[in-house]
Amino acid sequence: MKTILIPSMLDFHFPLLKLAFNSPDIKAIILENEENITHTGLKYANNDMCYPCILIIGQMIEALKSGLYDLSSTMLLIPQAGDACRGSNYIKMIRKALKAAGYEQIPVISLNFKGLEKDSLFSFNIGMIIKAMAAIIYSDTLMILYNQTKPYEKVNGSTDKLLNNWNSKLSIDLKSTKNITIHSIRKNISEIASSFRKIEKHKLKLKKVGIAGELYVKYCHLGNWNCGEFLLSENCEYMVNGFSWYILYYIDIHKNEQSFIMNRIFNTAMKIVSSLQKHMVCEIRKNGFNCVSDFFEFKKISRDLISFECKIADGWLIGAEIINMVHEGYDRILCIQPFGCMSNHICGKGIYSYLRRMLPESKIVSIDYDSSGSSINVQNRIKFLIDM
Repeated sequence: MKTILIPSMLDFHFPLLKLAFNSPDIKAIILENEENITHTGLKYANNDMCYPCILIIGQMIEALKSGLYDLSSTMLLIPQAGDACRGSNYIKMIRKALKAAGYEQIPVISLNFKGLEKDSLFSFNIGMIIKAMAAIIYSDTLMILYNQTKPYEKVNGSTDKLLNNWNSKLSIDLKSTKNITIHSIRKNISEIASSFRKIEKHKLKLKKVGIAGELYVKYCHLGNWNCGEFLLSENCEYMVNGFSWYILYYIDIHKNEQSFIMNRIFNTAMKIVSSLQKHMVCEIRKNGFNCVSDFFEFKKISRDLISFECKIADGWLIGAEIINMVHEGYDRILCIQPFGCMSNHICGKGIYSYLRRMLPESKIVSIDYDSSGSSINVQNRIKFLIDM
């Protein structure tokens, strides 16, 4: 059996999403090692590379050094969007770093939908895609509800216990592939939302913070230095928008660039994911929680304030998330990105001042994360946003 090591990238999603990669011949493992990864990443990657690249390289090499894996049957996997950003070149940097560290024999495979790295492309099938879509929708639901329940729970640990119970139940469904029909997924979403509503909560009036920005830094605690935990310690509720919005954004901006077959796959995926997402949004709101609108309404709400021509990396999605979160009452927006991420500095930082003027009720603070940065400075910036 082959072992595929996948770097930490999506904290809430990978416990379920990793199951989409498993097969009788493959065991997918999400890396959890954190010690020395920044130091190792800087040792084997140029420090001009963006922060996520340094963390990913460091985590991969430290995992290979750990002795926990049989290197003769181990592979590394890295997703590639294929956009005009340095993230699409990570695979080259990973291979270069592995060679320098003495692990040149370890294969690095690419997960992408644009035909990149044809000789080392991860082979996926329809079953994997269906499980991945279900895992993303489930994880979005859990993340959105968890973040709005945890700060208010009366019984300490009750929200985490419910989250773990659902992850265990849904993992069984995804492994068995018995309950991943559209009907079953919709039913589970409804039950998840209802179960979070039943958790006993304090009636508190907390400050609401929306987190927008680059994917890795937004979804991975390694990239944002446990930003969510810090906000909780400061008595804030925070919202991170779901990953399915990025999936639909990606399909939306790339669907006309594909081959005939891939275009049909993209259109089918968009139809299924958008339908499930719309049901998820309705169920979350019906149970008294906040959620940005489903993708097409989300886009419609943003169209008068941003241009949809900006399609590099996270592109117009950053601005659209800010607008929609402000509309949902998250008037403090923490915009986070890696230092030196040019696409996010243009598509993100480039419109923050404009959005402040167009959304006078909002308070927007930008933070860059980098290996040379200071956690104290970052925390002070977050406190500045909270106290504005």
